[in-house]
Amino acid sequence: MIRVSVALTVVLFLAAQLVAAEFLAADDPRIAAFETGLVDRMQRGQDDAPRHTILERLEHYGVPGVAVAIFDDGEIVWQRGYGTKLAGTVDAVDADTVFSVGSISKMVNAALVLRLVAEGRLDLDTDVNTYLTSWQVPASQYSRDEDVTLRRILAHTAGFNVHGFADYGPGEDLPSTVEVLEGSGPARNDAVRLGFTPGDHLDYSGGGITVSQLVVEDVTGLGYEAAARKYVFEPLAMTRSTFQNPLPASHGNIARAHDDQGRPTALPRGWEAMPEQAASGLWTSANDLARFVLALLDEEGDFLPPALRADMLTREPNSWHGLGPRINGSAQTRVFHHGGANDSYRARMEGHPASGSGIVILTNSAEGHWVHSEIRKSAEDAFGWPVKSDGGFEEPEF
Repeated sequence: MIRVSVALTVVLFLAAQLVAAEFLAADDPRIAAFETGLVDRMQRGQDDAPRHTILERLEHYGVPGVAVAIFDDGEIVWQRGYGTKLAGTVDAVDADTVFSVGSISKMVNAALVLRLVAEGRLDLDTDVNTYLTSWQVPASQYSRDEDVTLRRILAHTAGFNVHGFADYGPGEDLPSTVEVLEGSGPARNDAVRLGFTPGDHLDYSGGGITVSQLVVEDVTGLGYEAAARKYVFEPLAMTRSTFQNPLPASHGNIARAHDDQGRPTALPRGWEAMPEQAASGLWTSANDLARFVLALLDEEGDFLPPALRADMLTREPNSWHGLGPRINGSAQTRVFHHGGANDSYRARMEGHPASGSGIVILTNSAEGHWVHSEIRKSAEDAFGWPVKSDGGFEEPEF
Protein backbone atom coordinates (compact mmCIF):
# COMPACT_ATOMS: atom_id res chain seq x y z
CA MET A 1 0.00 0.00 0.00
CA ILE A 2 1.13 3.59 -0.65
CA ARG A 3 1.75 5.34 2.66
CA VAL A 4 -0.25 8.44 3.55
CA SER A 5 3.01 10.35 4.06
CA VAL A 6 4.14 9.98 0.44
CA ALA A 7 2.92 13.37 -0.77
CA LEU A 8 4.49 15.36 2.07
CA THR A 9 7.74 13.38 1.97
CA VAL A 10 8.23 13.79 -1.78
CA VAL A 11 7.18 17.45 -1.82
CA LEU A 12 9.64 18.37 0.95
CA PHE A 13 12.47 16.45 -0.72
CA LEU A 14 11.90 18.03 -4.13
CA ALA A 15 11.39 21.52 -2.69
CA ALA A 16 14.78 21.24 -1.00
CA GLN A 17 16.35 20.21 -4.30
CA LEU A 18 14.83 23.21 -6.09
CA VAL A 19 16.15 25.64 -3.49
CA ALA A 20 19.58 24.01 -3.58
CA ALA A 21 19.69 24.31 -7.37
CA GLU A 22 19.48 28.12 -7.22
CA PHE A 23 22.59 28.29 -5.04
CA LEU A 24 24.59 25.56 -6.77
CA ALA A 25 24.20 27.08 -10.22
CA ALA A 26 25.38 30.56 -9.27
CA ASP A 27 29.08 29.67 -9.20
CA ASP A 28 29.13 26.26 -10.90
CA PRO A 29 31.58 26.36 -13.87
CA ARG A 30 29.79 23.40 -15.42
CA ILE A 31 26.79 25.60 -16.16
CA ALA A 32 28.83 28.09 -18.20
CA ALA A 33 30.41 25.18 -20.08
CA PHE A 34 26.96 23.72 -20.76
CA GLU A 35 25.44 26.98 -22.00
CA THR A 36 28.32 27.79 -24.36
CA GLY A 37 29.50 24.32 -25.42
CA LEU A 38 27.01 23.30 -28.11
CA VAL A 39 28.52 21.71 -31.22
CA ASP A 40 26.79 21.23 -34.56
CA ARG A 41 25.70 17.61 -34.66
CA MET A 42 27.45 17.17 -38.02
CA GLN A 43 30.77 18.30 -36.50
CA ARG A 44 30.90 16.12 -33.41
CA GLY A 45 34.26 14.54 -32.82
CA GLN A 46 36.15 17.32 -34.61
CA ASP A 47 38.68 18.92 -32.27
CA ASP A 48 38.38 22.29 -33.98
CA ALA A 49 34.58 22.33 -34.17
CA PRO A 50 33.27 25.73 -33.03
CA ARG A 51 31.24 25.97 -29.83
CA HIS A 52 27.94 27.83 -29.71
CA THR A 53 25.54 29.19 -27.12
CA ILE A 54 22.05 27.81 -26.67
CA LEU A 55 20.49 30.99 -28.06
CA GLU A 56 22.69 30.77 -31.16
CA ARG A 57 21.50 27.23 -31.85
CA LEU A 58 17.87 28.19 -31.28
CA GLU A 59 18.27 30.84 -33.95
CA HIS A 60 20.09 28.44 -36.26
CA TYR A 61 17.26 25.90 -36.19
CA GLY A 62 14.40 28.37 -36.04
CA VAL A 63 13.28 27.23 -32.60
CA PRO A 64 11.77 30.13 -30.60
CA GLY A 65 12.24 28.72 -27.11
CA VAL A 66 13.51 25.91 -24.92
CA ALA A 67 13.24 25.07 -21.22
CA VAL A 68 15.91 22.89 -19.60
CA ALA A 69 16.34 21.15 -16.26
CA ILE A 70 19.57 19.29 -15.40
CA PHE A 71 20.13 17.01 -12.42
CA ASP A 72 23.40 15.56 -11.21
CA ASP A 73 24.10 13.31 -8.23
CA GLY A 74 20.40 13.29 -7.38
CA GLU A 75 20.10 17.08 -7.26
CA ILE A 76 18.68 19.64 -9.65
CA VAL A 77 21.64 21.82 -10.56
CA TRP A 78 20.13 23.96 -13.30
CA GLN A 79 16.69 25.03 -14.52
CA ARG A 80 16.17 27.77 -17.03
CA GLY A 81 14.28 28.92 -20.08
CA TYR A 82 15.97 30.32 -23.19
CA GLY A 83 14.28 32.24 -25.97
CA THR A 84 10.60 33.10 -26.19
CA LYS A 85 7.18 31.54 -25.90
CA LEU A 86 6.12 33.25 -29.14
CA ALA A 87 8.46 34.10 -32.01
CA GLY A 88 8.89 37.83 -32.61
CA THR A 89 8.09 38.78 -29.02
CA VAL A 90 10.09 39.27 -25.83
CA ASP A 91 7.78 36.96 -23.85
CA ALA A 92 10.53 34.84 -22.33
CA VAL A 93 10.38 31.11 -21.63
CA ASP A 94 11.14 30.12 -18.03
CA ALA A 95 11.35 26.83 -16.19
CA ASP A 96 7.62 27.00 -15.33
CA THR A 97 6.44 27.58 -18.92
CA VAL A 98 4.23 24.68 -20.05
CA PHE A 99 4.84 22.79 -23.27
CA SER A 100 3.09 19.91 -24.98
CA VAL A 101 5.39 16.91 -24.48
CA GLY A 102 3.84 14.27 -26.73
CA SER A 103 4.73 10.70 -25.86
CA ILE A 104 6.43 11.61 -22.60
CA SER A 105 2.79 11.42 -21.49
CA LYS A 106 3.27 7.65 -21.58
CA MET A 107 5.80 7.90 -18.75
CA VAL A 108 3.34 9.64 -16.46
CA ASN A 109 0.65 7.17 -17.50
CA ALA A 110 2.92 4.28 -16.54
CA ALA A 111 3.57 5.82 -13.13
CA LEU A 112 -0.17 6.35 -12.64
CA VAL A 113 -0.88 2.71 -13.46
CA LEU A 114 1.89 1.55 -11.11
CA ARG A 115 0.51 3.70 -8.29
CA LEU A 116 -2.81 1.89 -8.71
CA VAL A 117 -0.96 -1.44 -8.70
CA ALA A 118 0.69 -0.39 -5.43
CA GLU A 119 -2.77 0.25 -3.97
CA GLY A 120 -3.89 -3.22 -4.99
CA ARG A 121 -6.49 -1.89 -7.43
CA LEU A 122 -4.71 -3.23 -10.52
CA ASP A 123 -2.47 -6.17 -11.32
CA LEU A 124 0.13 -5.97 -14.08
CA ASP A 125 -0.42 -9.53 -15.30
CA THR A 126 -4.21 -9.81 -15.31
CA ASP A 127 -6.25 -9.68 -18.53
CA VAL A 128 -7.27 -6.02 -18.89
CA ASN A 129 -10.82 -7.01 -19.84
CA THR A 130 -11.19 -7.92 -16.16
CA TYR A 131 -11.00 -4.19 -15.37
CA LEU A 132 -12.71 -2.66 -18.40
CA THR A 133 -16.41 -1.90 -17.98
CA SER A 134 -17.13 0.71 -20.68
CA TRP A 135 -15.39 -1.15 -23.53
CA GLN A 136 -13.69 -4.49 -24.07
CA VAL A 137 -10.67 -5.55 -26.09
CA PRO A 138 -12.37 -7.51 -28.89
CA ALA A 139 -11.65 -11.24 -28.89
CA SER A 140 -9.50 -12.37 -31.78
CA GLN A 141 -7.26 -15.19 -32.96
CA TYR A 142 -4.35 -13.40 -31.29
CA SER A 143 -5.82 -13.46 -27.79
CA ARG A 144 -6.80 -17.14 -27.65
CA ASP A 145 -3.67 -18.25 -25.82
CA GLU A 146 -2.15 -15.06 -24.41
CA ASP A 147 -3.69 -12.24 -22.37
CA VAL A 148 -3.54 -8.52 -23.02
CA THR A 149 -2.06 -7.24 -19.76
CA LEU A 150 -1.00 -3.87 -18.42
CA ARG A 151 2.60 -5.07 -18.26
CA ARG A 152 2.55 -5.80 -21.98
CA ILE A 153 0.71 -2.59 -22.82
CA LEU A 154 3.27 -0.45 -20.98
CA ALA A 155 6.16 -2.31 -22.66
CA HIS A 156 4.49 -2.08 -26.13
CA THR A 157 4.30 -5.85 -26.56
CA ALA A 158 0.53 -6.25 -26.10
CA GLY A 159 -0.14 -6.64 -29.83
CA PHE A 160 -2.05 -3.44 -30.57
CA ASN A 161 -2.00 -1.35 -33.75
CA VAL A 162 -2.19 2.49 -34.02
CA HIS A 163 1.31 3.86 -33.54
CA GLY A 164 0.29 7.48 -32.86
CA PHE A 165 -2.43 10.09 -33.22
CA ALA A 166 -3.13 13.33 -35.06
CA ASP A 167 -3.45 16.63 -33.19
CA TYR A 168 -6.72 18.61 -33.26
CA GLY A 169 -7.09 22.31 -33.95
CA PRO A 170 -9.28 24.88 -32.17
CA GLY A 171 -12.98 24.39 -32.75
CA GLU A 172 -12.67 20.76 -33.80
CA ASP A 173 -14.69 18.16 -31.93
CA LEU A 174 -12.59 15.88 -29.74
CA PRO A 175 -13.28 12.13 -29.42
CA SER A 176 -13.94 10.36 -26.14
CA THR A 177 -11.63 7.58 -25.02
CA VAL A 178 -14.05 4.93 -26.31
CA GLU A 179 -14.40 6.74 -29.65
CA VAL A 180 -10.61 6.72 -29.98
CA LEU A 181 -10.55 2.97 -29.31
CA GLU A 182 -13.33 2.36 -31.81
CA GLY A 183 -11.98 4.80 -34.39
CA SER A 184 -15.44 6.39 -34.47
CA GLY A 185 -17.02 9.84 -34.17
CA PRO A 186 -14.47 12.62 -34.57
CA ALA A 187 -11.53 10.23 -34.02
CA ARG A 188 -9.01 10.24 -36.89
CA ASN A 189 -7.36 6.91 -36.18
CA ASP A 190 -8.14 3.33 -37.08
CA ALA A 191 -9.94 1.24 -34.50
CA VAL A 192 -7.53 -0.07 -31.87
CA ARG A 193 -7.26 -3.81 -32.41
CA LEU A 194 -4.81 -6.65 -31.88
CA GLY A 195 -2.46 -7.40 -34.76
CA PHE A 196 -0.24 -10.08 -33.22
CA THR A 197 -0.10 -12.40 -30.22
CA PRO A 198 0.45 -10.49 -26.96
CA GLY A 199 4.01 -10.80 -25.71
CA ASP A 200 5.43 -11.92 -29.06
CA HIS A 201 7.39 -8.78 -29.97
CA LEU A 202 7.66 -5.00 -29.67
CA ASP A 203 5.39 -2.74 -31.69
CA TYR A 204 5.13 0.78 -30.27
CA SER A 205 1.43 1.54 -29.84
CA GLY A 206 -0.30 4.68 -28.67
CA GLY A 207 -3.48 2.69 -29.22
CA GLY A 208 -2.46 0.23 -26.52
CA ILE A 209 -1.65 3.05 -24.13
CA THR A 210 -5.16 4.40 -24.71
CA VAL A 211 -6.50 1.03 -23.54
CA SER A 212 -4.60 1.56 -20.29
CA GLN A 213 -6.11 5.04 -20.06
CA LEU A 214 -9.59 3.53 -20.12
CA VAL A 215 -8.57 0.98 -17.49
CA VAL A 216 -7.59 3.88 -15.21
CA GLU A 217 -10.88 5.67 -15.86
CA ASP A 218 -13.04 2.58 -15.36
CA VAL A 219 -11.28 1.37 -12.19
CA THR A 220 -11.04 4.74 -10.44
CA GLY A 221 -14.33 6.20 -11.65
CA LEU A 222 -12.43 9.42 -12.34
CA GLY A 223 -11.71 11.30 -15.52
CA TYR A 224 -8.14 10.73 -16.63
CA GLU A 225 -6.98 14.25 -15.72
CA ALA A 226 -8.45 13.89 -12.22
CA ALA A 227 -6.82 10.48 -11.76
CA ALA A 228 -3.41 11.80 -12.88
CA ARG A 229 -3.76 14.76 -10.54
CA LYS A 230 -4.60 12.54 -7.58
CA TYR A 231 -1.95 9.87 -8.12
CA VAL A 232 0.94 11.74 -9.77
CA PHE A 233 0.68 15.53 -9.96
CA GLU A 234 -0.35 16.26 -6.37
CA PRO A 235 2.06 13.80 -4.70
CA LEU A 236 4.97 15.29 -6.68
CA ALA A 237 3.84 18.93 -6.45
CA MET A 238 3.59 19.12 -10.25
CA THR A 239 1.40 22.22 -10.05
CA ARG A 240 1.93 23.30 -13.68
CA SER A 241 1.06 19.93 -15.22
CA THR A 242 -2.26 18.88 -16.71
CA PHE A 243 -3.85 16.44 -19.15
CA GLN A 244 -6.66 18.91 -19.89
CA ASN A 245 -7.23 19.21 -23.64
CA PRO A 246 -7.78 21.68 -25.10
CA LEU A 247 -5.51 23.51 -22.68
CA PRO A 248 -7.29 26.71 -21.59
CA ALA A 249 -5.47 30.01 -22.00
CA SER A 250 -6.19 30.68 -18.33
CA HIS A 251 -3.54 28.07 -17.45
CA GLY A 252 -1.05 30.83 -18.23
CA ASN A 253 2.64 30.85 -19.17
CA ILE A 254 2.11 28.60 -22.22
CA ALA A 255 4.66 28.09 -25.00
CA ARG A 256 2.96 28.75 -28.34
CA ALA A 257 3.06 26.24 -31.20
CA HIS A 258 5.49 26.81 -34.10
CA ASP A 259 6.08 24.99 -37.39
CA ASP A 260 9.34 23.60 -38.78
CA GLN A 261 10.36 27.09 -39.93
CA GLY A 262 9.91 28.56 -36.46
CA ARG A 263 6.74 30.40 -37.50
CA PRO A 264 3.75 30.59 -35.14
CA THR A 265 1.05 28.20 -36.30
CA ALA A 266 -2.15 29.77 -37.59
CA LEU A 267 -4.23 28.66 -34.62
CA PRO A 268 -6.63 31.04 -32.85
CA ARG A 269 -5.53 29.98 -29.37
CA GLY A 270 -1.94 29.23 -30.39
CA TRP A 271 -1.74 25.47 -29.75
CA GLU A 272 -3.33 22.15 -30.65
CA ALA A 273 -5.34 19.68 -28.55
CA MET A 274 -4.43 16.04 -27.93
CA PRO A 275 -7.48 14.12 -26.63
CA GLU A 276 -5.55 10.83 -26.39
CA GLN A 277 -4.34 11.95 -23.00
CA ALA A 278 -2.28 9.00 -21.76
CA ALA A 279 -0.55 8.59 -25.12
CA SER A 280 0.21 12.22 -25.98
CA GLY A 281 -1.86 14.75 -24.04
CA LEU A 282 0.43 15.94 -21.23
CA TRP A 283 1.21 19.64 -20.79
CA THR A 284 4.06 20.22 -18.35
CA SER A 285 7.02 22.41 -17.48
CA ALA A 286 10.74 21.71 -17.09
CA ASN A 287 10.41 22.18 -13.33
CA ASP A 288 7.54 19.73 -13.06
CA LEU A 289 9.05 17.09 -15.32
CA ALA A 290 12.30 17.34 -13.35
CA ARG A 291 10.32 16.55 -10.19
CA PHE A 292 8.91 13.48 -11.90
CA VAL A 293 12.28 12.17 -13.11
CA LEU A 294 13.87 12.78 -9.71
CA ALA A 295 11.11 10.75 -8.07
CA LEU A 296 12.02 7.83 -10.35
CA LEU A 297 15.72 8.27 -9.60
CA ASP A 298 15.18 8.32 -5.83
CA GLU A 299 15.72 4.73 -4.69
CA GLU A 300 14.58 5.51 -1.16
CA GLY A 301 11.55 7.60 -2.10
CA ASP A 302 7.93 6.76 -1.40
CA PHE A 303 6.47 7.57 -4.82
CA LEU A 304 6.73 3.94 -6.00
CA PRO A 305 7.53 0.82 -3.96
CA PRO A 306 11.05 -0.45 -4.72
CA ALA A 307 9.88 -3.57 -6.57
CA LEU A 308 7.58 -1.60 -8.88
CA ARG A 309 10.22 1.05 -9.48
CA ALA A 310 12.64 -1.72 -10.44
CA ASP A 311 10.06 -3.21 -12.82
CA MET A 312 9.48 0.17 -14.41
CA LEU A 313 13.19 0.68 -15.07
CA THR A 314 14.00 -2.85 -16.33
CA ARG A 315 13.54 -4.03 -19.90
CA GLU A 316 10.63 -6.36 -20.46
CA PRO A 317 11.03 -9.53 -22.58
CA ASN A 318 10.98 -8.88 -26.34
CA SER A 319 11.02 -5.13 -25.80
CA TRP A 320 13.36 -2.14 -25.60
CA HIS A 321 11.08 -0.71 -22.94
CA GLY A 322 10.53 -1.16 -19.28
CA LEU A 323 7.09 -0.26 -17.95
CA GLY A 324 6.95 3.08 -19.76
CA PRO A 325 10.50 4.23 -20.50
CA ARG A 326 12.94 2.91 -23.03
CA ILE A 327 15.96 1.31 -21.30
CA ASN A 328 19.52 1.21 -22.62
CA GLY A 329 22.95 0.38 -21.20
CA SER A 330 23.84 -1.37 -17.99
CA ALA A 331 25.49 -0.64 -14.64
CA GLN A 332 27.08 2.84 -14.77
CA THR A 333 25.74 3.54 -18.26
CA ARG A 334 22.12 2.49 -17.73
CA VAL A 335 19.64 5.13 -18.83
CA PHE A 336 15.85 5.37 -18.94
CA HIS A 337 14.51 7.85 -21.44
CA HIS A 338 11.62 8.92 -23.63
CA GLY A 339 11.01 11.46 -26.35
CA GLY A 340 7.87 13.30 -27.32
CA ALA A 341 6.64 14.85 -30.55
CA ASN A 342 3.30 16.42 -31.31
CA ASP A 343 2.77 18.58 -34.40
CA SER A 344 4.45 21.72 -33.06
CA TYR A 345 6.46 20.62 -30.01
CA ARG A 346 9.42 18.36 -29.28
CA ALA A 347 10.47 17.10 -25.84
CA ARG A 348 12.88 14.65 -24.25
CA MET A 349 13.69 13.37 -20.80
CA GLU A 350 16.22 10.94 -19.40
CA GLY A 351 17.58 9.69 -16.09
CA HIS A 352 20.74 7.78 -15.12
CA PRO A 353 20.01 5.57 -12.09
CA ALA A 354 23.66 4.90 -11.19
CA SER A 355 24.62 8.57 -10.83
CA GLY A 356 21.31 10.35 -10.25
CA SER A 357 21.93 12.54 -13.27
CA GLY A 358 19.85 13.37 -16.32
CA ILE A 359 18.08 16.10 -18.25
CA VAL A 360 14.72 17.46 -19.39
CA ILE A 361 14.47 19.50 -22.61
CA LEU A 362 11.23 21.09 -23.87
CA THR A 363 10.84 23.07 -27.13
CA ASN A 364 8.01 24.84 -28.94
CA SER A 365 8.89 24.02 -32.55
CA ALA A 366 8.61 21.09 -34.94
CA GLU A 367 12.41 21.36 -35.37
CA GLY A 368 13.17 21.18 -31.67
CA HIS A 369 14.68 17.70 -31.78
CA TRP A 370 17.85 19.04 -33.43
CA VAL A 371 18.32 21.43 -30.51
CA HIS A 372 17.69 18.57 -28.06
CA SER A 373 20.56 16.59 -29.50
CA GLU A 374 23.07 19.40 -29.15
CA ILE A 375 21.88 20.56 -25.72
CA ARG A 376 22.01 17.01 -24.39
CA LYS A 377 25.54 16.46 -25.74
CA SER A 378 26.72 19.74 -24.21
CA ALA A 379 25.34 18.70 -20.82
CA GLU A 380 27.07 15.33 -21.13
CA ASP A 381 30.40 17.03 -21.83
CA ALA A 382 30.03 19.68 -19.12
CA PHE A 383 29.05 17.22 -16.38
CA GLY A 384 31.20 14.28 -17.47
CA TRP A 385 28.33 11.81 -17.70
CA PRO A 386 29.36 8.22 -18.47
CA VAL A 387 26.07 7.80 -20.37
CA LYS A 388 27.02 8.91 -23.88
CA SER A 389 24.43 10.21 -26.34
CA ASP A 390 26.38 8.67 -29.21
CA GLY A 391 26.07 5.26 -27.57
CA GLY A 392 22.97 4.39 -29.54
CA PHE A 393 20.25 5.13 -27.02
CA GLU A 394 18.68 8.19 -28.62
CA GLU A 395 15.28 7.29 -30.04
CA PRO A 396 12.72 8.79 -32.40
CA GLU A 397 10.52 11.26 -30.49
CA PHE A 398 7.18 9.59 -31.05
